Amino acid sequence: MESGVFPLSVSFRRRVVSIVLAVAIFAFLTWLVALAEGRPVQIGVTNALLIGAGVGVFEEFYVQSLRGRWLRSMHPLASVLIYTGVVTAFYLVATHLSHLMLGRWSDLPMTYRRLPIVIPLYIAFSVVGVVVMRIVHFVGIETLFHLMTGTYHRPVLQEMVLLFLDMNGSTAVAERLGPLATRALIGKFLFDISRPIVDNGGEIYLYKGDGLIALWSWNKAVGGNAVLRAVDAMFAAVRREEAVYRRRFGVMPEFRVGIHGGRVVVSEQGDTKRSIGIYGDTINIAARMEDAAKSHGLACAISESVAEALDRRTDRLLPIGTEPIEGLSVPMGILEYRPVG
Repeated sequence: MESGVFPLSVSFRRRVVSIVLAVAIFAFLTWLVALAEGRPVQIGVTNALLIGAGVGVFEEFYVQSLRGRWLRSMHPLASVLIYTGVVTAFYLVATHLSHLMLGRWSDLPMTYRRLPIVIPLYIAFSVVGVVVMRIVHFVGIETLFHLMTGTYHRPVLQEMVLLFLDMNGSTAVAERLGPLATRALIGKFLFDISRPIVDNGGEIYLYKGDGLIALWSWNKAVGGNAVLRAVDAMFAAVRREEAVYRRRFGVMPEFRVGIHGGRVVVSEQGDTKRSIGIYGDTINIAARMEDAAKSHGLACAISESVAEALDRRTDRLLPIGTEPIEGLSVPMGILEYRPVG
């Protein structure tokens, strides 16, 4: 795989999957409305495709972008209502476009007379569609796919790279701001740093207090130095929001990162609530890398094994020595990574 194009290919693939999912959901719901309304097949199919494509593009290029984070971060019920209003507007536009494309303007008067019945029906279907999409994005498209297909129904050994991240000085911040403002600060912080991970091929495995655990397959992490690009992008994302942080909370969050990779066991876990779990010493060592970043006052500490496997060596990787790791007979080499800026 070409290292220069890897991050774009990951981002592109995820966008395509997200758009196709939205198209499938809303095309199907629009088709159901067309059947209930008794509309001609051509109108129903055209409407379904237009609305599905419109919602798909809106979801991926607005809702899931930086511009749409106000919608993603607001109360879920309010978000669903606003989204439903947008989808209903798409329906009205698509209805006129489909009549124009098929040359059936003479049918519009009948369509207008049916709108008082059709619009409430379509709103109800749209709420279902939006809720389904929100659930899929909460769970994660890839996680949902693996759970549905049983990829990890039995334990699987895989090579992965894990990233542990924690905010610096969160206890002092909490004492200063109080619990509600601290929760708002952490919520925004985790929101800001999550997208750079996903855009660089990683997955959010777990949010933990004021930090998170992210993971990559080994090849994705080292290919094109994607895991380091994610670190750069996270620090850049927080810096971009510095004025907002200082205005709202009077403090700029600082954080540290630890990175290690190796063999892990991946398996489904739970019963009434299913998820995908990661097990093995690699997780504990990755956590020790985050501890090393804290003890050495670093922004990012990365294990020697991952650093040596990266596609391209960078002068922002600096050896800092070795650290004893509980359970390992030989101390592990650790490097400092200095993010851009």
